[in-house]
Amino acid sequence: MSSPDEAEAAKHEAALTKALEKEGAPLVNVPAEFPTPPPDEKGMKLAAEAKQAYDDLDYDASLAKWNEALEYFVQHPSAADSKTLGDAHFYVGALAIQNGGKSQMKKGTEEFTRALLFNPELTCDPQVYGADVKKAFDKALSEVNARGTGKLALESTPPGATANVHGKDIGLTPIEDGPSVPPGRHLVSFKKPGYEPVSVFTDVSKEGATAKASLKAAPGYADVRDAATSLVSKGVGVKGALPDGSKKLGEVVKARFLVLSDGATAEVWDVETGSRVSGLSLSSEELAATAKQINEFIANPAPAAVAEVKSGGEEPSAGGPVYTRWWFWTAVGVVAVGAAATAGGVAAANSRPPGFNVVLGTP
Repeated sequence: MSSPDEAEAAKHEAALTKALEKEGAPLVNVPAEFPTPPPDEKGMKLAAEAKQAYDDLDYDASLAKWNEALEYFVQHPSAADSKTLGDAHFYVGALAIQNGGKSQMKKGTEEFTRALLFNPELTCDPQVYGADVKKAFDKALSEVNARGTGKLALESTPPGATANVHGKDIGLTPIEDGPSVPPGRHLVSFKKPGYEPVSVFTDVSKEGATAKASLKAAPGYADVRDAATSLVSKGVGVKGALPDGSKKLGEVVKARFLVLSDGATAEVWDVETGSRVSGLSLSSEELAATAKQINEFIANPAPAAVAEVKSGGEEPSAGGPVYTRWWFWTAVGVVAVGAAATAGGVAAANSRPPGFNVVLGTP
C-alpha cells in the first residue's frame, strides 16, 4: 500500500491546496480533463427492478431480483453502496418471513443482521411490515448492538483518497484511527479526483481491521503524473531555466503556473516566461504566507528576463539531485479545484489518448 512518504505528501498537498483556495488562487481542476469511465450501474438497476416488483406485490420476482443484485454486488463491490446493500438484505429477509412464516424467522434475522451492518440507520416500520418481520428485525438489531465494536483503519494507494463508511465521508487516507463499527462485513468506498472510485468489502473483528484499496488512474492522468515527477526531479531546487517539458505540461493541464515541491520547500513556475519563486516554506505556521506569495506571483508574474525570484532560505543547489522524499504538484490556472500527484511513478500505467504525449507533445 502507500508509503509513509506518500501519505505525508498527500497531507501537505491537501493543506497547501486548501490554503491556496482560501487565498483565492484560481486552481485548475486537472482530473476533470481526464474523466474516468462511467460507473457500473447494472447492480443498481437490478435493485431498482427488485424494489419495483415488491411495490407491485410481485414478491417472487422481487426476491429473485434482490438475490441477483446481491450476487452481482459480491462480484462487483464498486458497483454497490452501503444503503442499497442494506436494502437488499432487508427485503430478502422480509420476503423470506412473508413467504415462509415462522419457519423462516432465522433466515430473516440473519439477513436483517447483514442489512444493519451495511446500513446502521436502517429501520423497520411496524405499520408496513408484519409482526414476525418486526420481531426478527428487532432481534437482529439487539444482536448487532451486543457485538461491541472494532476499529476500522483505512488505506489507499495512492493516499489522499476520501474514505466513506456507511455513506459518510471519514477523511483522507491513510486513517489509522478510523470509525468504530460492529464486527462483521462492511463496505468501504474510496474516491480521489483523477482515479476510478473503488469499494471493498472488509470483515471487521473486535480486534479491528484495515480496509485497503488500490485506485486506478484515469486514462491519460497517469501520464500527467509521470511528467510532473520528471519535472520535480529535474527542476525543483535547481538554478537556471525551467526543465524541458514544463511548458508542454502547462498546456496539457491548461495552466500557466505550476506549483511543485521536493518535500523540503515548494516552488511556483511560470511556464510562459520561465520565471519562478523558490524556497517557499511548507510548515503549517507559514503555509498561509506561502499561499499568499504564490497568489501574488500569479497576479503579477516576473518578466521573462527574471529567471528566478528567491523567497528566502538557502541558495538551491545547482547539481540537479534526484529527490527520493515525497513531493507533490498543483496546477494553477483559471478555474475551480486543484489536483496533485504524489510519490512519482506510483500510478499504474494507463493507455494514452491517441496522439497524446505529455512531455514531448508529439503524436
